[in-house]
Amino acid sequence: MEASEYVPVPGGMLWTTHQGHGPALVLCHGGPGLWDYLAPVAAMIDDLVSVYRYDQRACGRSSGSPPYTVDAAVADLEALRSSWHLPQWIVAGHSFGATLALAYATTYPERVRALLYLCGTGIDASWHEEYHRNQAERLSPQEAEQLADWEAERACLSGAEFAAVDRAYCELLWSTDFAHPRQAREFVRSLFIDGIQPNYEVNALLGKDADRFAESPTRSARLAALPVRTLVLHGEADPRPVRVARDIAQRLRAAEFVLLPEAGHLPWLEQPDQFQQVLRAFLTRL
Repeated sequence: MEASEYVPVPGGMLWTTHQGHGPALVLCHGGPGLWDYLAPVAAMIDDLVSVYRYDQRACGRSSGSPPYTVDAAVADLEALRSSWHLPQWIVAGHSFGATLALAYATTYPERVRALLYLCGTGIDASWHEEYHRNQAERLSPQEAEQLADWEAERACLSGAEFAAVDRAYCELLWSTDFAHPRQAREFVRSLFIDGIQPNYEVNALLGKDADRFAESPTRSARLAALPVRTLVLHGEADPRPVRVARDIAQRLRAAEFVLLPEAGHLPWLEQPDQFQQVLRAFLTRL
């Protein structure tokens, strides 16, 4: 059974939910600018761990003022841990959330029992170019034209009209994240929450700052010194390049790398059995 609450943080109020029992584990969603969509992951492991999930600052059901930076997101995560009186927890993140989890672990290694780095984008900002190229290759000429039309429409719309076009735009664009196009639209629709839209201001500002974080001249040394046990998992068919995830695993002292075949950016939807097996095996070894 889930228990939801709003937790105050400086300059905002974060929606959170909690389920399960055992050692604490927090799930950090991606985007940036999206909302928590990791309930299926929580359900796979909540008999092993107490799972905490939340919507990040100014995203989903949470409120919050700027700055929208990695440092602020780390501070929010630490504020949640402190509010819940958890001396230590397992920190897990997906996509941008993997960057956030990694940033938290390098900032507060003594608070982190283990790290789950799921389908992340590494510390090489060149991933953007390869990702967009892979993404474009998965769109037909007609789909690419439709996306361009919707993008132009969104610039001229507001309110309910914008929301409807934006939902269609996201559904098509995000379908490129999956290995199998036939089921992609159905999977994408399962991510939406009625009445909630992406925060594109957060996406732009926090996304840019994430690149700054990744390319910090001290980043490599801090990763090499991180003593935290880490699982780096990536889908073989994720349009975000596998090489960046493999590179992170090689840089960390205590990491294992798992590549899931026939899976894209959300492997718990496409390959739930394999994904669950890998996660549960890692958690039971802690």
